[in-house]
Formats: sequence, C-alpha cells, structure tokens
Amino acid sequence: MAELEVELSERTKYRIKDVIGDLKKIGPTPSITYKIGSQLIYYEYNLCHQNRGPDDSITSCLEKLLNFLQHDYERQLVQGELCKTADTPKAALHRVQKEMTPETLKHLIDRPSDYIYELLESAYETRRKEIKRFQVFEKAARLEAEENPEDPNVWNKLRLLLWIIGQYKEASQAFQKAKRLGWDPATSPIVGL
Repeated sequence: MAELEVELSERTKYRIKDVIGDLKKIGPTPSITYKIGSQLIYYEYNLCHQNRGPDDSITSCLEKLLNFLQHDYERQLVQGELCKTADTPKAALHRVQKEMTPETLKHLIDRPSDYIYELLESAYETRRKEIKRFQVFEKAARLEAEENPEDPNVWNKLRLLLWIIGQYKEASQAFQKAKRLGWDPATSPIVGL
C-alpha cells in the first residue's frame, strides 16, 4: 500500500455521518475503531441513553454503531466475514451507515469539535504507523507461508496482515488458500487483533 494520505476537514460541529465519513477516509483497523468507539461514540450513546431513553431510535442506532466499532468489526475480520477484495474498511463502515436512520446520521455530537478533530487526526496518524509497522510482519508472514505452504493458519495470518496494510486483493487470495487448506474460525489460534 502506498503512503496513506488523507485530508480530514476541520468542522465547527460534527454529525454522526461526518465521523463515519472521516473513518471511511482513514480506512481504520479494529484497534482504531475501538478507540473512536470508546472515546467518542460511547459518550454520545450514554448521553442519548440518559436524555432520550434506551428505546429512542438514535440511542438504538448509536448502540449498534458502538457495538460494531468495539466488537463486531474485529469479529467479522477475525472470523473471515471480511474476506473478499471488496470487503474494505470503507465498505464495512458503509454497510453500518446504511443501517442507521437518517435522524441518527444527522445527529449532532455533543463534544467539542476540536476534541473530535484531534481524535480523528490521532486515528489517522495511528493508521499511518500501523501500515508501516505491519508491513514488516507481512514480509515475515510471507516467508512463513513459503516455508509452510500447507498450513491454513499461516495463510490466514498472512490474510489478516495483508488486510491491515490495505492489500485487500492479496488478502482475499490468501483467505481463499487458507479455506482450501481447511482453515476454520472455530479452530483458529487467532481470536483477536
């Protein structure tokens, strides 16, 4: 993957759709979405839960978004649900966004805009560093796959590393090889990232 270059717009106010849009630009890994969920969406969800109630549509959508950011995204990746070339972070976030109500997407976040911007900028910087760091691991995993070409878990590990560095086509090919060799998420030694 070439150097990640993203320009995030600084806004005076952020809506849920703005945060999701910026995350799509960043192409986050589960560790980054967990951070955004913990440091931004969790606060907003709690605020809506207190002020609007647990049955409110915005509260419900924020709860689903929070679950995706903190748990479901990683689970989908680790269990092989994000395995096609088109299963990019942007596509996964787009699917979640499509499930949200228009009212939720337009919902203004009750956090200072500079806090949100700095959090998103930090996520972007973390993503850039992740790509560089995981490229080293990806090279080692390729060597391991050459040495153990019949090990489905090695191919799955390579798939995850390729996905993390943004090589989605190669990640999909590695996943197909892992599946042909008998990879099964229930017996995989990788249970989290």
